[in-house]
Amino acid sequence: MPCNASPDRPPAAPRFALVRGDCAAGFEPVMAAMQENLAGGAEVGASFSLVIDGVAKVDIWGGHRDPARTLPWERDTIVCMRSVTKSVSATCILMLIDRGAIELEAPVARYWPGFGQAGKAGITVRQVLAQQAGLPYLDALAPGGGFWDMDEVRAAIEAQAPEWAPGSVPCYHSFSAGLIYQELMRQVDGRTIGRFLREEISAPFGIDFHIGLSEAENARCAQWIPTRGTPSWDGMKGVGASPMGRAWRALPADEDGNSANYRFKEYPSGNGHGNARAIARFYGALARGGELGGHRLLGAALIRQAATAQWDAVEAMTNRPFRYGIGYLMSCPPFPFGGHADNFGHVGTGGAFGFADPRRRLAMSYCGNRMAPVADAGPFATRLIDAAYNCL
Repeated sequence: MPCNASPDRPPAAPRFALVRGDCAAGFEPVMAAMQENLAGGAEVGASFSLVIDGVAKVDIWGGHRDPARTLPWERDTIVCMRSVTKSVSATCILMLIDRGAIELEAPVARYWPGFGQAGKAGITVRQVLAQQAGLPYLDALAPGGGFWDMDEVRAAIEAQAPEWAPGSVPCYHSFSAGLIYQELMRQVDGRTIGRFLREEISAPFGIDFHIGLSEAENARCAQWIPTRGTPSWDGMKGVGASPMGRAWRALPADEDGNSANYRFKEYPSGNGHGNARAIARFYGALARGGELGGHRLLGAALIRQAATAQWDAVEAMTNRPFRYGIGYLMSCPPFPFGGHADNFGHVGTGGAFGFADPRRRLAMSYCGNRMAPVADAGPFATRLIDAAYNCL
């Protein structure tokens, strides 16, 4: 779906950008903050949700699905949430750990023998989930789209030697993390992460988040609007020499996040589509010990373990100070998640986020369809997070 407006200068917002949805008494400032975001003109469409102890207190949306602002953002609109996908994919692996199908401290090669090639025999499941495997690059993948073929991805992962000794260098595996999760899932369970997600999370928990869309889901999808000048996006596109350029060399030069591949195929690092309601519900389950609506997502003990920082350092991919748990990004300076150190979740390029606050048994999420040109939480997400916490 081609973008019909400049990604740098979207059309001016209407004088009044209606925010719709539900807002419990006492949370009106959150709706006002959303209104302020949309009325400023830089945002096109977005949704925000806040859940406390499994109950939605705020569920709002507004703006438009397209850059020309002709299609309203509806209650069931979904959008690509970029790297928010990584934590959902990691949770699928954690569910296998919780069920005893995988051991956290075991070498990945126990379940996937081919992974043990090229110096990777000792890399553990924990190191893979904690972004400590030393595998941020998959150099054998063909440039311009090689990551869509799962068998080619498997071969590239097996051939890749660690960039440094596993466990020695914290590095956000921006491109490769979900691809490694995908093949580990296939080797152990036989399903893809997208299928596992549908059958084990999306359907039983009522979470409208998917990796690989159906035609019906695609029909309600908002158009993603990339913005030149966004640090991560420019790095992915090879603007300037950086680790991001090497990591993302398999991304087609013309990929804008709206292609048929990006909508319908599975890329568990970054093409999950959903909305704030879905991701707030997802993290809402994790915030209250893993149970929601009579279903259990993860055991409370494993959630506590996964939400414990494995490292706190300036990471090697984007040179930002991160804290990372086992599959989840922890509250850190670029993404403070309300400023509470125990909070955990994930973010996506351009401002999407979802996180759990286990002390308050709350979760919140935000997503928009225009990539904010920031390398941190950005003004839109920050305004909503601050407004929500001020209402508690």
